[in-house]
Amino acid sequence: MVFDFEATDDFLFIFNLYRVALSFIRFCCYRDNIYIPAVTLSSPYKGATHLNVATLFVFNRSNAASEDELKKGRVIRQEYLSGKEGAILEDIANNLLYMRHWPDSYESGRTITEARFVMITAAFEWEFRKLYPGGVKHSKKTIDAENHVIEQLTELKDQATGKERNIYKQLIRTVRNDSLQSEISQVGKDFADIITDFGKRLYHMNGEELNYNDMGLRLSMQRNDFAHGNLGKDFIGLAFLDLVFMERIIYAMQLKYYGVDDINIRKAINELFNCGLRIE
Repeated sequence: MVFDFEATDDFLFIFNLYRVALSFIRFCCYRDNIYIPAVTLSSPYKGATHLNVATLFVFNRSNAASEDELKKGRVIRQEYLSGKEGAILEDIANNLLYMRHWPDSYESGRTITEARFVMITAAFEWEFRKLYPGGVKHSKKTIDAENHVIEQLTELKDQATGKERNIYKQLIRTVRNDSLQSEISQVGKDFADIITDFGKRLYHMNGEELNYNDMGLRLSMQRNDFAHGNLGKDFIGLAFLDLVFMERIIYAMQLKYYGVDDINIRKAINELFNCGLRIE
């Protein structure tokens, strides 16, 4: 990976370029324990050539890095992202690519905790808002019903005072709030050609059937338990499986957002998560 920029002695700028490059590679590997121990700094020399003038060493947990998964091909190949790298790097630099849900390592990524659950569902909603700025697509019948309800609530709000008026305001805001369940159903419909084969295989291997509406309901219920502090409740069993599938869905949404074609999205997901599908 090569960055070309004007001559500078701003080492914070150079380090930020390093950070962006590192996050890009972590994005391609879906884990944090990827490190770049050294960066070569070059300067123009005799026209079209460059002369290596310094090496930037970054001291970190490089001894904790693992190359095993790279050797097994669990990575998004550069050829699948060809021509899209600049947009991804720019979003990373501007903190527009959601990264908080990445596991620390491949092994830790196989464990679902309350924190990972929240971060993965948050990543899905972050990417959903980017792809669907207008929210879930509703039928004219639904939109008309929502408008009617809003009109009625507005009339009641205008007649109320104090706390009652504030309650009506809150109710009006919730009329068009899309639920996690409806968002998952929408993505399942729009991304069916890309992701459904992965979901069917995953659920079939576990003796279950894929249903996006049921998946959304389970994840919504589980998240509500976490949001309201009901940690003593049993984890909804299939919600584990739903969350594993959601990790694949998030990558499909991200890659689609950057304009990667469908076949390369499928190849990238298949190899990154070692899904074992035959993609042609």
